[in-house]
Amino acid sequence: MVPLLIFGGAILAWLVLSGKAKTMTPNQWLALVMALVGANFLRGGGWIMGGAMIAGAAFLSGWRILIPARDRVEPKRKPRNFELDRARSLLGVSDKAGFIEINAAWKERLAEHGPDNGGDEQLAKMINRARDLLLEDLEASNRR
Repeated sequence: MVPLLIFGGAILAWLVLSGKAKTMTPNQWLALVMALVGANFLRGGGWIMGGAMIAGAAFLSGWRILIPARDRVEPKRKPRNFELDRARSLLGVSDKAGFIEINAAWKERLAEHGPDNGGDEQLAKMINRARDLLLEDLEASNRR
């Protein structure tokens, strides 16, 4: 029983010190305990029970306790800019709108809602700001 405690303590210390203990799921902790108990059975001569417990632990852990999973590189998504989304919806243009589409939508919205045509001055300022934002974003994306 003492060798099992030493072995289990060494594995636990390694998991904690390497940082793997923070990312382990409850199934993986259960698999670790099953593997240690299986090792104890093997040490005592219970080959069938010990082997079955170790095989079950390997299946339960998904083989990821001591063998790290392949790191999958997640594609980096561009964070959503809600100010740009709001500007696009105000002008009624798509994400892929170019200079001509943005200016055409701006002229159309300003003709509808401009103060010269009886519209609201605040709304006209918002329309102008939306156009400026979208053109700045378009220039920035063309520079990349």
